[in-house]
Order: sequence, then structure tokens, then C-alpha cells
Amino acid sequence: MIKGNGIDIVNIDRIERMMARWGKAFLDRVYTEKEISWCKQKHRPSECFATRFAAKEAFLKALGLGLRNGIRWRDIEVENDSMGKPFLSLHRKAREILETIGIERTFLTLSHDYPYAVAHVLLEGER
Repeated sequence: MIKGNGIDIVNIDRIERMMARWGKAFLDRVYTEKEISWCKQKHRPSECFATRFAAKEAFLKALGLGLRNGIRWRDIEVENDSMGKPFLSLHRKAREILETIGIERTFLTLSHDYPYAVAHVLLEGER
């Protein structure tokens, strides 16, 4: 049963401006060490950071809470499996809320085509 559905679009230039203005402080506030390491290896890191930002926003929209109830940006982590497919790893308060409301699976799709990055999140549960 679908319990939540969220989509978000981000202007890649906006993320580039935030990175230029705030640098490491911005990255450390929003992204985990794994995400920062992954994106910095890419030919265009800002596209990678933008898709991950969109994924975090899409997850919050699917959940219907936004950055409330103690969820922080770094509680939502985008990782990739061995084939490169993205998935969400949820930590601390984000994981706790999912368990409380009966979300058993998350699905994530990412895409970018300059100047935009987009993410879609689907939440599924039986209860």
C-alpha cells in the first residue's frame, strides 16, 4: 500500500551558489560524509549534490512532515548500490518516524538535465 509520494525539482545553479557562498558549512549541514565523498568524485559534483538535495526534499514531502519533529537533513542519506541504483538510508529520527507510521519500503528515482535535478520518492507499507 502506498503511504507517501513526493517529488522535488532543484535548480543546479542554486546548489552551486550555495556551495560557493557557504562551502563546507553548507555541505556538512545537508549531506553525510558518504554523500560528500561520492559527489566530489563526479565530473560535475553540483549535479550530484542537487539530485541528493531533491531526494531529501522529495522524501520529506512524501512523509508529509517537512523538517519537523526532529528530522535533520543528514538523517536522510542517498546511497548507491553496486550497480549505481540510488536508494535511501534513513537514520535517527527519520528512521524512527518511518517505523512508527509503518513504512516498510522506500523507492527513489533521481535524474538531472542541466539546469535541473529531480527526485521522486515513494513510501510503501502494509499497515
